[in-house]
Amino acid sequence: ALLVASCGQAEAPERDVLTQRVIAKDKIPVTVLVKYAFSINAFEKEVEKRFPQLDLVQVGNFTRNWGTVEYERRLEHDDLPDIVMTWPLNVGEAFWKDRLLDLSGMPFTGNYNFASLNRIARNGKLYYLPGPAQVRGIVYNKTLFEEKGWKVPHDFESFVQLCREIEASGMRSLQLGFANPEVLDTAFIGYGYGDCYSSPADAQWLADYDKGRGSFGDHSGPALDTFQAMIDAGIWKKSDLEVGYSQRETMLFTRKCAMVEDSVLMARMGYSLTGTTDQFALMPFFNPGSPSDWARVYMVCYIGLNKHLAEAKNKEKYDLVMRLMEFISSPEGQAALAADTGAMYSSLKSVPPPDLPEIEDMRATLEHGRYAVFPELKNAQGAFREGLAGMLAGTLTKEQVIRLVDDENINPTPSFTSEVIGTAEKDFTLIETGNFITDAMRTRTGADVALFLDNGKDGRYNGKGVSGRLYKGPQTLDDVRRVLPDLKHGEEGVLEVVEMTGENLIRTLERAIVVDNNKTGWFYYFSGLRMAYAPAAAPGTRISHLTFADGKPVEPERVYTVAVMDKTVPEEFVLNLRKMNVSIESVLLEAIQSRETILPGGDGRFELR
Repeated sequence: ALLVASCGQAEAPERDVLTQRVIAKDKIPVTVLVKYAFSINAFEKEVEKRFPQLDLVQVGNFTRNWGTVEYERRLEHDDLPDIVMTWPLNVGEAFWKDRLLDLSGMPFTGNYNFASLNRIARNGKLYYLPGPAQVRGIVYNKTLFEEKGWKVPHDFESFVQLCREIEASGMRSLQLGFANPEVLDTAFIGYGYGDCYSSPADAQWLADYDKGRGSFGDHSGPALDTFQAMIDAGIWKKSDLEVGYSQRETMLFTRKCAMVEDSVLMARMGYSLTGTTDQFALMPFFNPGSPSDWARVYMVCYIGLNKHLAEAKNKEKYDLVMRLMEFISSPEGQAALAADTGAMYSSLKSVPPPDLPEIEDMRATLEHGRYAVFPELKNAQGAFREGLAGMLAGTLTKEQVIRLVDDENINPTPSFTSEVIGTAEKDFTLIETGNFITDAMRTRTGADVALFLDNGKDGRYNGKGVSGRLYKGPQTLDDVRRVLPDLKHGEEGVLEVVEMTGENLIRTLERAIVVDNNKTGWFYYFSGLRMAYAPAAAPGTRISHLTFADGKPVEPERVYTVAVMDKTVPEEFVLNLRKMNVSIESVLLEAIQSRETILPGGDGRFELR
């Protein structure tokens, strides 16, 4: 159950828990860093069936902001698992040459569309393969459409008319959730793609503009006009700037709106999220002009290999991983990668568009090649989003947006460097990072014990625990945030002190909490205790030895104080609860700042069996 994080990094962590399963001695463990919000559980089962000598171990990158800071730190500190499945593409590009294997000469690369490889190659080197991409469009409530007699449109004018009809009924027509700024791009490009981004000449204009040539308005004026027309028609509203992803999902599944932008995965989530029995499907983005229908292809991940795999000591694993990459680069492998997430579009030459009922209204669009990865501006994406939000709020005109974007394109805003708050003298393991967090929590509260969850293993992520480890060198606020959870289940990330009996403290440590129907539980990092623990054992039999740090036993009937983050211990075990009105982030930040220089503890409190 205990593995080293990669096949040959400079300072490998000692006995961290990367899986809670027992790995047979006759199997070769291959670790995979899985990008934020991407499930490969079905892929893992298929791979282990096809390659009986391989045990695929998922290492989740479930941190804030799509895990980009965490992945860049991993690249920087040579802390990669064997395989990475990451997104977006350009994270840590300065480290690729030294950390990732060049795949350009591998036979399996010939299975991919040349254009898809050329787009991600760098100076003749290919450090990633393009993974599958989601087919995305406008997800609509098919059951509601049938009840109301609403028809799927066939062009831009009929789409606008449909939206007006739905708005007149008292329901929102299309809700994208503009509180997430990147969705402004989706609205602009989705409905302006045909005018401004669909031809080779458009691609050349974008490349030239990224080099500071020309004006945004010269080329993108028609798409700005379309964006304004949607505002004038009441399809986008100023209030949409306050609506986020989860809110728009709830609106769709509770009939507060008729449409959102997303994928087949969203079209299938209604029952699990809200219990609705309505059926959902996808339609294309409809643009002014002809052809009017376009689909979005959204890259889910890029797949790379740890450069250390090519070292002589790793030959057996290298040969096995090469066979795995051949499988990934086949139609069967692509289907396995897409199995957990719905309709996917492959970059392989031989794979047709997915044949699923949810995208029947998009079949002609896909078959005629009217789909694309939506582009971004290299230097002025922030100003672009600010401008679109200003148009929606009614504070900026089209002309002002053009000037705003052009100004930033010529004089890009310098990248933000997070302030240094301290220094780590050595790399921390995950366990040592958890120890440091819990020590800070117990010191702040004076509680008997502090507990902090791990963020999950083996394709099961709870979004409530430690996500990464602290590395040697300068520590910044970004480092504090990347080792803490992404808070996906309504947590506030605040410090609390709860009271529970010794008996229930033991039960908590044995079973943790239930998240997403994972009834086998999770495990905690802790302060104030010493524990011998078997992560792969069945809940209830994991702890073989438990005392307080001073050697005193945990008394079943006695009531103890426990410092925790909100919503991370079983509620039924809590006798009393006191909120500390401070975030875990602030506690960890202050702990690093107050020490200036930090070291991983070596007290052996967490003995793994």
